Amino acid sequence: MNNYLKLNQRLNTLLNLERKIVGVTFLKDEETFKEHPATSFKNMMPYCQSIKKATEGYDFKLTAKNFACLASAVAMGLIPNDDYSSSGRKHTDMGCYQDIDTSKSIADDMVYVKEKNYGVAIQPIEKWQGNPDVVVLITTPFNAMRMIQGNAYFEGQLKNIKLAGMQAICQEATSYPFVTDQINISMMCSGTRYVAQWKDEELAIGVPFNKFEKMIRGIEATLNPMELREKKKIIEEKLTQTNNLNYDVKKNQNYFKGAYTGIKK
Repeated sequence: MNNYLKLNQRLNTLLNLERKIVGVTFLKDEETFKEHPATSFKNMMPYCQSIKKATEGYDFKLTAKNFACLASAVAMGLIPNDDYSSSGRKHTDMGCYQDIDTSKSIADDMVYVKEKNYGVAIQPIEKWQGNPDVVVLITTPFNAMRMIQGNAYFEGQLKNIKLAGMQAICQEATSYPFVTDQINISMMCSGTRYVAQWKDEELAIGVPFNKFEKMIRGIEATLNPMELREKKKIIEEKLTQTNNLNYDVKKNQNYFKGAYTGIKK
């Protein structure tokens, strides 16, 4: 079992992930694009839909001509932004924000990849042959909580979460984590919920790859103090199905046991 499959096994043992873990790799030039083993895509598709398909086991490598959503191509560093979008006028005209000042402030705060890229590769974890740049996970609030707790075990609080419900998968979950080298949460946006048909209860987390394994170690380290008893039972059941993982699960241990008794007289 390679290292990526081990990471996949560890995280899926600790959490109930319904979707596959996705890696996004930025491809700087045409030669790098051609050499990457992901499947070339001939048609157009929204970037967030390619992430959705990757959570189902498909893999793609895309250039700007494959991007049906130009805003995501801007976020990936494939094409430059246009004045209509960067000025804030686009989303003001659409009625997304109350005025041009608000819209411009949101446009200014978008964090895009500045370096020019030729394309991107999007792959489920079992197809990784090299480290991706960003790991994108589509999951539930409970699993997101555990991931943040795992990260906090080593890194402390996330202090610069960026949320606007706009350009969710491309900017909030991909370009922002890549550029800032920090984990970010996205509640999705209306566009991606329409295009990719995510479940109402799903959200996205973008994790720089260099923080991914450390986050998993943090989830492992906080299993007993943070995890709920019923979840520990599920983890124990999963452990019986593998012979290379061994967590010391203490069902009756957690930080909140006996914590809600009020002021003692």
